This record gives sequence, structure tokens and C-alpha cells, in this order.
Amino acid sequence: MILKDYIHRPDADPRSEETCAEAATRLRNAFKNNEDVLVLNDIRLPMDEERTLNIDHIVIHSYGITLINSRTIYGKIEVNYRGEWSRNVKGREIAMQNPIEMFKYVSRNLREMLTEQIDALLTRAKGSQKTFENMPIDVLFIQAIKSSIIGTGINQSNIIFVEALTQSINRTFSAYKKREFQMYGGLDTFKISSSDMYAIADCIQGNEIDRSSYPNMDEVAKPGVETAPVATGRRGIVRAHSTLPVKIIKARDIQPSRSKTSAQVPDASHD
Repeated sequence: MILKDYIHRPDADPRSEETCAEAATRLRNAFKNNEDVLVLNDIRLPMDEERTLNIDHIVIHSYGITLINSRTIYGKIEVNYRGEWSRNVKGREIAMQNPIEMFKYVSRNLREMLTEQIDALLTRAKGSQKTFENMPIDVLFIQAIKSSIIGTGINQSNIIFVEALTQSINRTFSAYKKREFQMYGGLDTFKISSSDMYAIADCIQGNEIDRSSYPNMDEVAKPGVETAPVATGRRGIVRAHSTLPVKIIKARDIQPSRSKTSAQVPDASHD
């Protein structure tokens, strides 16, 4: 579902704005009818106490959040061994802030912001309260077409072209889902309900949280209401008892066989 549409920014570089518009279009086409995925475009989140950063796209799903930057990586960019970024503009090297480091601060502050309102955002399940400590916050950077990024101080694992955007999100979602259903890997898997997803989306946008308007509210417990915990314990051996009558085989009925180590048991119908 698209909860906040893309907004054109005429002040941005045409190449970055074109990439951002295409990313928003691909997200809309892929998830506009999917109630398990919520998409927000052009959201400002705090980077520190004094500054905010515009997040081009935010994808919220039942296993976490993905922050997407599609307006930064355009032109010719070089990253040196110290992690310092610079962009070549008309033959001149102009220093730029490291977007990866900036998003680390944004991710941390976003987690803290959600944690401050945890009672309103996360419903209790089986009498226990989830936390945002284990919630994955993934970050993707989209590289504009005909742009290049070079240097030894960059890890390009989370830098993709716009054509791979939705595939990357679906692949990440599938990986978390697979982890949930694994025998041991799913023990610490973070997962939230659809109602909680909408509550988180409203919190990020600065809207009032109104659970009565969210889908699937009946499937989860209301915030602050505890339910009886499910009894758990160690795995043990289950002893099954048969209701059939016990048939006793007498020693005189056992006939020796050709093998010295085996014996034949006569059919019970001869008793």
C-alpha cells in the first residue's frame, strides 16, 4: 500500500530526481495492492539533535523497515581509503557527506524514536512485549544511470541500480520469512502484525495513532492488555499406551531356526 506519494523536488539534480521518480513508480507498481507492505515517500527523519535528513522512500513490512536513498549517488563519485566522498562536477572535485554514515545515524535515531512509543506501537503477544531492539532496519542506495562510483573505501553491497529495487526488497523479505520458519533461526526473528505496521507508519509521519482504522485489528491483542502465557517446557519422551490385549508368548512355543541368533515366533492364531 502507498501511504505517502512521491513529491517532485525541482531543486534537486535532474539525474537524481529522475532516478527517484522511477524508484517511486517501481515501488507503486509492485506494492500498491499489497497490504503486507507499506510505502512512504519523502519523509524527513532526525539525523541528530539539530538536523533532519530526507528519506526518499521507506518500506515497512512485517519483518522490519527498509530505508531507500535514490537522490544521492549520481555523476562521478570517488571514495578514498578514509571513507571520504567527493563528486566530480565540471572537472572539479567537490566534497560531499558520506551518505552511508549519515544513514547509520538516521537508523539509530529512528529505532530510538520508535522505542519511546513502544507501548502504542507494538501489541503484546502471548503475554510478552516485543521490542524494537531486534527489528532489522536495512538501507539501500540507488545509483543513477550513467553514473560511477569508484574507490577502495566503499562497500557496494547495498548500492544497486533502480531495476533491482523491488527484487532486492522481495529477496530480503523472503530471507527473513525463511529464517522465521527455521527450527532455531526463528527464535529471535522480529515480526509484527499489520495493525502494528500501520501504527509505525503513522508514527514516522507524525500522525495520530488510530488503531480503529487499521486492518486486522481483531487478530491481535490491544496494546497494554496481557493474555495468558502459553505453557512451555523441555522436550521429553511421550509414552504411548496401547489398548489392545497383551499376548504372551511361552518359551515352549518358540521353535529353533537355522540361524543360531534368531528365533521364529508362531502365529498368534495357534494359541
